[in-house]
Amino acid sequence: MELLRPKEPGPETRRRPEREGEGDRRRGTWRDFRRAYPGFVFVLGLGLAAMVAVDAWLLFKRVSYNREVAQLRAHMTDAERERTDAIVQAEQNKLRIAIELAKRQAKFDKRLHLNVSIDSSRMYLTREGALLREMPVQFGPERGASDTSAGPPAVIPRGERTIADLSDTKITLDGGATILTSKASDLSQDATSVPPGSLRIRLEDLKAIMPNLSAGMKVYFY
Repeated sequence: MELLRPKEPGPETRRRPEREGEGDRRRGTWRDFRRAYPGFVFVLGLGLAAMVAVDAWLLFKRVSYNREVAQLRAHMTDAERERTDAIVQAEQNKLRIAIELAKRQAKFDKRLHLNVSIDSSRMYLTREGALLREMPVQFGPERGASDTSAGPPAVIPRGERTIADLSDTKITLDGGATILTSKASDLSQDATSVPPGSLRIRLEDLKAIMPNLSAGMKVYFY
């Protein structure tokens, strides 16, 4: 009986001479992985450095804001501090009540309406709890009142709104907030900025729901 000989490594399994110094990629040590994939390790290092830098900047801003608030409160009397705390608490309670009320009204509204979930960045065309279309949404930044800002304050709507005007590319709500459109099939690929206090959906989604929209339709933000 002829003994079986081990198969000679063919050209497809032998390492080319110019790649002899790269190391064996089958080894599991970090040093060999780094030598085998230097580009990937470099990009990974840049990503980690960027994340650390952003976290450090946010931490710095938080400490700065807390110090500024502490300085402002230090110059207040006890009565002024109590009145300020009561106002802030009342505003927070009103906002929570408005959001919960909008959720309840959106769930039981028998008419066709739009729901905008701020947490999940989605907009829904619904009627009496039945989902007719789901759409991704992009939100613009919120702009508070500031002496250095030329524009008026602009915040993302909360609670109940009404469609005031319609066009082929935009929905205008009462209060001035707008729902803009993007031609990109993926909103994340649209590099143009969303104006403060506004939101943006895909143009294809607006065209799909346009026959169902009309002035006076309710839009619930929660």
